[in-house]
Amino acid sequence: MRRDLIILAAVLITSLLCSCGRDRRGEVTGGNKVVHLSIDDVEVFGDLIRHQQDYDSLFQHPFMAFLQELHSGYGMRVTLYTYESFGDIYRDDSTRIEDMPQKYKSDFRRASDWLRIGFHSPRAKFDSIVTVTEFRDSYNNVNSAIARFADSSMIASTLRLHYFFAPDSLLKVLTGVRTLLCADDQDRLSYNLTASEAKSVWNRASITKNDISYIRTDLRIDGNPGVLDDLRHPGNGDTLVVFTHEWELWHNPETDSTRGIAGKIKILTSECVNKVLFKETVKRLYEYGYDFSFLE
Repeated sequence: MRRDLIILAAVLITSLLCSCGRDRRGEVTGGNKVVHLSIDDVEVFGDLIRHQQDYDSLFQHPFMAFLQELHSGYGMRVTLYTYESFGDIYRDDSTRIEDMPQKYKSDFRRASDWLRIGFHSPRAKFDSIVTVTEFRDSYNNVNSAIARFADSSMIASTLRLHYFFAPDSLLKVLTGVRTLLCADDQDRLSYNLTASEAKSVWNRASITKNDISYIRTDLRIDGNPGVLDDLRHPGNGDTLVVFTHEWELWHNPETDSTRGIAGKIKILTSECVNKVLFKETVKRLYEYGYDFSFLE
């Protein structure tokens, strides 16, 4: 009962902020507009590994069911950026993406037209001194796992790496990567870009280095209702890059076992609000005539 009231309140509040009832199809004009939509810090695979007995189908999982709903309703295509190991959530490194069961393989393959999975980092904890060997092995292990439990066609060739970090030594091992998504912050350097190159990317110039294209990330959702107005900005290019984080959309209770009731209520309320905001963002992108793309 308490959760139902929280959800109702969250939906009502966010609906008022979003003006969700208005049909905006065609409100923003212009042809050949595409949007790349992605979710960072994805750890749902750790949950599917630990609790595989609870889900006969991939889309019985609440997070995956939410994504499927948005694809069915608005033609959403989305990329999930994930880790090799999920130790920060489960307090150890024993849960690894290579342990994903193959029981969901047919579900993944049926979603191959709207879902991609890509490497984000070896683990959630940021490590600026990661070795080339560890980074390379982690990247290859993630891709091999995706090919095994899903399909090789679902491996993303467009990546956003954790903290936008990767010097030349690490980028050299990213075989098959065609595009890197850069920071949504004008003052933040991304990967191996120089300050002048980063400025050019921010100004939507085309930068290619070593056969990899660098593209600006335009909008970060992450609980910010202002993103809905930003979608209509006339300065948006024909290619829009939008993202959020998994922890904004799905609450894993295993991460908050020490929190009190007040903390849990706050988290659940935030999750509900953010899911409504994410859904409204997808809905408006659809209404504004954007085609969802993997930028492949």
